[in-house]
Amino acid sequence: MSKPNKLKKCLQVEIDAADPFKNDVLDRKANIEILTQFITSYEQSIVLCIDAGWGQGKTTFIRMWQQYLKNQDIPTIYFNAWESDYTDDALIALIGEIGLVIDNLSGEDKSKAKGFFSTIKNKIGYLTKDASSKEWLTIGAAFGSLISGGRIKVDKIAEFTANLGASLAKDQIEKYEKSKQVLFEFKQALSRLAECYCGDDDNKPLVIFIDELDRCRPNFAIEVLEKAKHLFNVDNIIFVLATDKTQLGHSIRAVYGQGLDVNGYLRRFIDFDYLLPSPVKSDFIVSLSKQLGLNKYLNAPPSQFPVYNYTLLNILKDITNLYKLTLREQEALCNILNIIVRTKNQLTQEEYTLLFFLIVLKLKFPDLYKSLNKENKRNFIYKALENINSQYTFTTDNNTFHLESLECMLLTVIRTNLYTPDEKMIEDYVNTYDFDDEKKQKLINSLPIVGTYQSNILSLLIIKNAIEFSSSFRLD
Repeated sequence: MSKPNKLKKCLQVEIDAADPFKNDVLDRKANIEILTQFITSYEQSIVLCIDAGWGQGKTTFIRMWQQYLKNQDIPTIYFNAWESDYTDDALIALIGEIGLVIDNLSGEDKSKAKGFFSTIKNKIGYLTKDASSKEWLTIGAAFGSLISGGRIKVDKIAEFTANLGASLAKDQIEKYEKSKQVLFEFKQALSRLAECYCGDDDNKPLVIFIDELDRCRPNFAIEVLEKAKHLFNVDNIIFVLATDKTQLGHSIRAVYGQGLDVNGYLRRFIDFDYLLPSPVKSDFIVSLSKQLGLNKYLNAPPSQFPVYNYTLLNILKDITNLYKLTLREQEALCNILNIIVRTKNQLTQEEYTLLFFLIVLKLKFPDLYKSLNKENKRNFIYKALENINSQYTFTTDNNTFHLESLECMLLTVIRTNLYTPDEKMIEDYVNTYDFDDEKKQKLINSLPIVGTYQSNILSLLIIKNAIEFSSSFRLD
């Protein structure tokens, strides 16, 4: 007896220590090799930003890059800013991460590193946000002594504040002079510590990756940027930020106001931006389907495309590319699909195509997806068709037969003749979007095939109910 299918969930891409690109379905190797050459060509400290939107694979990219650098004997540190967001001071969190990797060193380098790290810890008290809080507690206690029995000694307070003003001015000057010296010694110790990680090779800086900055509290995100640029701006250290700069901009405006020039502000901290190439035309969806065991459902050629030998997985890839689904959205789509194929009776090949489309609407256009109901069928179909055509660009490869088939399936939901596809409806559809003759012919050629499938609003609602059922599951 065959074992029942087990429900799986999408897993993070495994980074193989020996070959970090073993599972590189996004073809990131060339990007990482070029960036490595770029950062090792600089003698001074720089801050490089890897900019990409939510769900575009930033974390996997820098984890893969980190392992690649390790294999090149280039020292690295990974700092997840969001996981450290609970701390009160970003500087302490950053220094803590640096200290954690000292034990990875050996011999004389390890001994030296511990000495420099001890110096850094002694200096850090002067540089943290709470460094001056104790003096104000002392002042507050002294001020409180001038209040007796609920009565304020006015003459004493006047004398105290006059002396306090002169004393504070003197203290502030002394503290400023002290802080400059402390900062110099801090940076010097930090640079020497980085040398311990790097060895004698000047072309091997300490690379500190900062991830998830755009998910942090606005104040914490800004503080990480400030500390990275001002306090860690020393030889032998390179910072790589992986963040969505658009989202980071929202965080910065939340602190400094909506009128702030975010790009100008970020130029103070970020030396170079690298826009991570979009992965939408990759085989990531194929890799996910294999990982979840969906490929056996999706690799059979659909019966309506025997001449084209087109599989359901091909259709899924093309719809994914048409709608430019992010990696996270592709994972969400596969998770929903994974549940449906295991909890619903066998779907027809036409229903799979409609299922792919409705899941995409749920992920990308939830308002349109929610509008699907019996009372709104005609309006939903027209808006759905409009949505499909809004995705096409001049660069879109429209040389695929199934997309016209999908459009015709949707049109048959509102066809006027129950038994024969309405060519007049196709004609109106073509005129609405001013399609060329090639597109029109593809639609007409699809009619006889689609006509064998009785698509209606009920079939769409059944598929929608299956999608909603899948939403009741939680995959941790």
